[in-house]
Amino acid sequence: MFKSRGMNILFIFMVLVIIGTVATFFIMSNTGHSEEAGKDPDIDEIVKNLTVATGEITTNIKGDHFIKLDFNIQVSSKETKEELEKRSFQVKNAVIYTVSGMTPDDLQDQQGISNLENMVKKRINGFLKNGTVTHVYTTEKIVQ
Repeated sequence: MFKSRGMNILFIFMVLVIIGTVATFFIMSNTGHSEEAGKDPDIDEIVKNLTVATGEITTNIKGDHFIKLDFNIQVSSKETKEELEKRSFQVKNAVIYTVSGMTPDDLQDQQGISNLENMVKKRINGFLKNGTVTHVYTTEKIVQ
């Protein structure tokens, strides 16, 4: 290759360092994906440790109507679940405030329910000190 033996050794050493760096990068990036996949909780973990049920909430809404709601709220950690259970009165208050300005038409279709879930999630995340709400699931909704 090169006329000097020292240059040949240096060249081979540099190629080996580059190959080692690339191999290390791929190994580390694949390991990172495996760890992330392991962080997703399974359904048993979600139900047992990460979900809080609000219980039935009944209140009036615009237009002389009332609504009966029930939510399951999924949170980011066990500590957040404990905090949310202690703040259940604030959760019910957030739901009542959110729906009190809505009409039955606002809550009839999938988009209306999705909007309600997002507004409740945003309100609850506003007062949580430890962790966040990841999902709000409507488990019952009756508008009359």
